[in-house]
Amino acid sequence: MHKFTFILFTFLSLFLYSDTEGEQTTDGAFTTLLVAAPDIEKYTETLRSNPSAFQATGATGAGVCVTNSGNDYEGQMLVWSAFPDVASALEGGTKYDPQQAPRQFKNLRELKYGVTWKALTPFRLEPGYERVQRIRVSAENLQAFTEGLEKLEASIRAAGHPNFFNGAFVPIGGGSHEIETLTIRSVTRDAQSMGILFDEYFSGNASWASDYDSLMLLGEEVSDNMEICEQVYFGS
Repeated sequence: MHKFTFILFTFLSLFLYSDTEGEQTTDGAFTTLLVAAPDIEKYTETLRSNPSAFQATGATGAGVCVTNSGNDYEGQMLVWSAFPDVASALEGGTKYDPQQAPRQFKNLRELKYGVTWKALTPFRLEPGYERVQRIRVSAENLQAFTEGLEKLEASIRAAGHPNFFNGAFVPIGGGSHEIETLTIRSVTRDAQSMGILFDEYFSGNASWASDYDSLMLLGEEVSDNMEICEQVYFGS
């Protein structure tokens, strides 16, 4: 725990004092609530039609991500909420207790755990088909890793995939579930677009392959899955 706290503050120091140009898009924060939903479609539609939980927390936007591949359990999905900053996210968590949710929600899912997230690299809110990797990165490699992730995004976009983007997120208050890892989200508009990237890589014709290989040498992959994400709430 002390090691990862050091990693977080090491990055924040590098970020705050770096001489970067252009608009920063690391503002804001997310919360996620991981659940098991026997009927994912029904639960999603209930969230869409009754946004009371999102309104209570002050979320500026919210949605779901359904695990499509690499499931740890049946009905695996998460509910995400967006906030303007970490302070708002943490405060929002005190205004709504999912364990005391109305019966119409309680009967549709089993709670697993919740986490707050801060983006360490520029990221935009545009849910899609997302590869989610949890990667253990040392403090010594953290700056090189985040720079490499941004370089990889630029390389893939320059190779003819303008809708691709990625982001690195550090967990806050995730208990033992997310300890000492970064979560990397690589986003395309649909599964076919993601598959094309894999086909390029394995064919040996991907101009960005060396950037990906170099990046993965800087950390240890802990888990890897695919999620289908969408936004169901767009603010009050």
